[in-house]
Amino acid sequence: MDSAACLVVDGEVRAAAAEERFTGEKATGAFPEHAIAYCLDQAGIHAEDVDFIAHGFNYDKYRRFFHQTPEYFDEVLSGRTIVNALEKLGWQDVPRRFRPVDHHVAHAASAYFSSGYRDALSIVSDGMGEISSLTVHRFRDGKHEELHSQGVDASLGILYSIVTRYLGYTFNSDEYKVMGLAAYGDPHRFSGFFQDFLRCTGGESTIAWPHHALARSGEGYPNALAFLAAELGVAPREPGSAVRDAHADIAAAFQQRFSEVLTELTGYWLDRTGDDSLCLSGGTFLNCLANESISRLPQINRMFVTPAAGDDGTALGAALAIEGRSTGDFTPYTGPAYGPDAVREALEEPAAPRSRPMAWQYHGPTDEYLELAARDLAADDIIGWFAGRMEFGPRALGNRSILALPSGKDIKGRLNRVIKLRESFRPFAPAVLDSDYEELFEGRPLAPSRYMLSTARVRPERAAEIAGAVHVDGSARVQIVTRENNELFWRLLRQVKRQTGIGCVINTSFNVKNQPIIMTPALAVDAFSTMALDRLYIEGFRVTEPEGQ
Repeated sequence: MDSAACLVVDGEVRAAAAEERFTGEKATGAFPEHAIAYCLDQAGIHAEDVDFIAHGFNYDKYRRFFHQTPEYFDEVLSGRTIVNALEKLGWQDVPRRFRPVDHHVAHAASAYFSSGYRDALSIVSDGMGEISSLTVHRFRDGKHEELHSQGVDASLGILYSIVTRYLGYTFNSDEYKVMGLAAYGDPHRFSGFFQDFLRCTGGESTIAWPHHALARSGEGYPNALAFLAAELGVAPREPGSAVRDAHADIAAAFQQRFSEVLTELTGYWLDRTGDDSLCLSGGTFLNCLANESISRLPQINRMFVTPAAGDDGTALGAALAIEGRSTGDFTPYTGPAYGPDAVREALEEPAAPRSRPMAWQYHGPTDEYLELAARDLAADDIIGWFAGRMEFGPRALGNRSILALPSGKDIKGRLNRVIKLRESFRPFAPAVLDSDYEELFEGRPLAPSRYMLSTARVRPERAAEIAGAVHVDGSARVQIVTRENNELFWRLLRQVKRQTGIGCVINTSFNVKNQPIIMTPALAVDAFSTMALDRLYIEGFRVTEPEGQ
């Protein structure tokens, strides 16, 4: 899942991107040949110029644990499969350059070396690495020590995915829907079960699965689903069927306990090591509610969650682990960028007939261009926004985004029903000027809030002004925008503030339903043709329907 490639040169991340953006297959696990080609092209180098080839799995080191499935190991898990794939693409001398990195070490390195911290505690939690599902690491001046590891039977990531499937959503894909649904439920009805079922003792999480509950994983964990149904007294929800109150209550109770356990575990290890800088990685830490809970721990002075916290980020982490350092300031904008010529070609030479006529004018990234976009947003238009290098990770952070005014008329309904075509209960995230954050939100503005990786509480007295970005529980998954992180997006929000009085917009990913975030101008123009967007702003072009249409 989530295959990706990254290129690091002398400690500098030159390029990183997920394979899904090139192929259109969301969360693909296919060998990332297109992402690799992009990285090499971006740096202007060739395959023979690469000194080391790092891979974020090291199954060969743990081969003895997979003795029951030797053919599967050789055909799927062994590092030789990566060597063979590269050799098939024409790469030479691959075995000498190949460097497998333990999966959780790659995760830990992706967060630590990106954070800029000298010393830090690092916690990794996901479905599973080679044989571990949660590990705790201590970094001191770039050197790494593993302090704790727990196996797959205590996997918080697998547990969350099983609950996701139990609630009728897609395993290892729709976990964010459970997080959104939780706000609509009452946790008390099922909290007793989850309190006993999921525990944290002495810095270790435990899950009271019965024997063989995690068997038959290839069939979707039917034993685990049957156990949950028996204990909760609620049948698993059929995909596509109505969401009942009981489903929301289960989501609420589970999410509450999940956050509690992760927070308690993190607090234990902060106390034990004396660290006040925290790095988190692994797909578990894409859970914004848990991250908010952790951020409240008094032991924390600094906290970093890598935006590509899932397996895509291990491409970055494996490279940094081998390099042993990172230079320059971290940025999530490491994907392809396109200039005006590529946009003009996409506008003038469509690959297929369009669903609606278009008119466009080129302004460049000028104040006039930004003012036009801000005026459209202030007029309650929904716009596509395409600028600069694509984001690395699952969040749209202002370069491949759909933007709207958070006080717009029925804006959540319009976005869900007409633009995103998704479930009505799912919230939208606000992007807010750093100078306006504390006026609108309560919560520590730590690094995860720069990348939509933590929720915050909306100040009750300001909630009506940004109602479209406020979830039913009064929370919001915030992106704090600074000039240093994304200057053009920051300038746009400054213009929005001049027009509306608040430097805040709804920011949701620019993609068609069930597709990855768009990468190219051609995809952006095609999406504008089929989606009910009012305007498209793309690399200095303002695209509209012709007047009178």
